[in-house]
Amino acid sequence: MRPCKATVIIPTTGDRGPLLRYSVGSIRNQTEQDFEVHIVGDGVSDATRQAISRLQKEDPRIFFHDFPKHERRGEPYRHQVIQKTRGKNIFYLCDRDLMLPHHIEFISQLLEAFDFVSTTFIDVKRDRSLDINQWVGYFGPGSQVELLKRRVGSLSCIGHSRAMYDRLKFGWRTTPVGMPTDLYMWDQFMVHPACKPFSAARPTILYFQRGAYPGPPVEERAEELAFWSNVISSPQGVDQIFWAAFAGLLLDRINLRSSLDPQTQRRK
Repeated sequence: MRPCKATVIIPTTGDRGPLLRYSVGSIRNQTEQDFEVHIVGDGVSDATRQAISRLQKEDPRIFFHDFPKHERRGEPYRHQVIQKTRGKNIFYLCDRDLMLPHHIEFISQLLEAFDFVSTTFIDVKRDRSLDINQWVGYFGPGSQVELLKRRVGSLSCIGHSRAMYDRLKFGWRTTPVGMPTDLYMWDQFMVHPACKPFSAARPTILYFQRGAYPGPPVEERAEELAFWSNVISSPQGVDQIFWAAFAGLLLDRINLRSSLDPQTQRRK
């Protein structure tokens, strides 16, 4: 099989099949079309298998790997799957999130100079208000010290070269209880002396996590993803949400300034 530019890994579990129509759909709507999608099943239901089968019939670039439920989040399964992939670069997408159309193209360009790239995301609230994620807090080419402060994004925001992954001592492996799975993985990149990381300010993901995993019921989440998938299906819709999120960021900054001691806000 010929190589491709991008491999996208989507972990999923249980009855979350209805979400995949939209998360996978956001990949199929990318400006960069030379990709493959690998859905990594961690104890999925029959209904989810059927949903994945329908997607595979629509697009031969979609592959499914059906594993039994793992003790944690199926991390070793991701490693096994990556060994079978063809992409020059590896991307990830939570089954509840959506890629903005430029996500793969933008990160791929950065990976020409770097080994590991983290973007930021637009946080989608339950009331459909938007905000640009602010906790990343670091942007640009990074030293290990800066990025070891856990200033890297969530699973969906990450892209890295396959070549750099192959140089890691372990790759994806079972995460100790109490530690975030993705951050445990990213630390391997950050401590590797050959890794050149980059943290980008540009938002490339619509992010829907609220509260502890797994979050709201699948049916409710699927309705949300359907609405936002329609919005980002056009360039005008992408512009609309970007500027709405930017306005939310400005409002947060204004509220922060107004909450400070008045003495700190006096003009010099």
